[in-house]
Amino acid sequence: MKNKSKMTAMFSRPEMGAVLPIIVMVVIIGMVNPNFFAVRNLVDVARATSYSFIIAAPLTCLFISGGSDLSVSAVTNLGGIVCGWAMASMGLPIPLAVLVTLAVGVVCGLIKAGIVVKLSLPPFIMTLGLQYVINGFVLVSTNGLPITGFSDSFKVLGQGRLAGVYWTIIIAVIEGILIHIMLTRTKFGRQICAVGGNQETAKLAGIDVNKTRTIVNVLVSVLAAFCGICMASRFNSAQTTVATGTEMTIMSSVIIGGTSMMGGSGTIIGSLLGCLLLAVINNGLVLMHVSSFWQNLIFGAILIISIIIDKYRREKSGSGL
Repeated sequence: MKNKSKMTAMFSRPEMGAVLPIIVMVVIIGMVNPNFFAVRNLVDVARATSYSFIIAAPLTCLFISGGSDLSVSAVTNLGGIVCGWAMASMGLPIPLAVLVTLAVGVVCGLIKAGIVVKLSLPPFIMTLGLQYVINGFVLVSTNGLPITGFSDSFKVLGQGRLAGVYWTIIIAVIEGILIHIMLTRTKFGRQICAVGGNQETAKLAGIDVNKTRTIVNVLVSVLAAFCGICMASRFNSAQTTVATGTEMTIMSSVIIGGTSMMGGSGTIIGSLLGCLLLAVINNGLVLMHVSSFWQNLIFGAILIISIIIDKYRREKSGSGL
């Protein structure tokens, strides 16, 4: 009975929505093409996961607080362009260019929070509109052309390694640990969960709901802008559409990892597994020579199944079973 209860508890964890598909996909891909297990390929999978996770980790906090954000890909595009412009056109040193870019991320987060939090407007639609505005600004200001001419030292962030491990992977791991600690071990993390669970109850408990939601929105935009810097470093050019279309993939990763769309619950580990799952699928389809057109079908099916599992888990939890 104890073993059965342990198994039930394990499978009831939100992260299992990503763990089981990862195992299935790894087995299938490995059987079709054993090169999947080559060290170089596994490093590529981890590298792809790191870029998504840099944004997915703070986005998890936003989802837990009851929010959502479709503008993350646009802010990522903007981050790369601003950093490239600061270095190539203004001649700023790399550290200062990075700080300017992060400051722009703060401004984007505050604008987003002002629209969604202060005006109490629906985040999904409003951040979609903000996505179009930011992407439009990026294209107009650059005429759709990438910014190049960076120094070799700038390439270290996106292309450099420490003991054979890409810096972006190291950064993603450190970021994930810090946000996990914030979410699970700090007063602010408990406030995020409380706000997502029930805003009225959170207000009665003395929590400044608007301030909490604003901070989380700013955190998402700052790290999205930072991801844009990493991408510009990786490709040695700031491209205007480098992250376009990734917002749904990253949001799907968070949901697949067990974070509830209704707010109040979620884990950073689950989001990491969600990012890993989609990176494995993407990599596996290439190794199995499957048309990229199948990606949307597979991602969509996994997302639908994950939402159904989330609904079932919430119902079971509410019934006390």
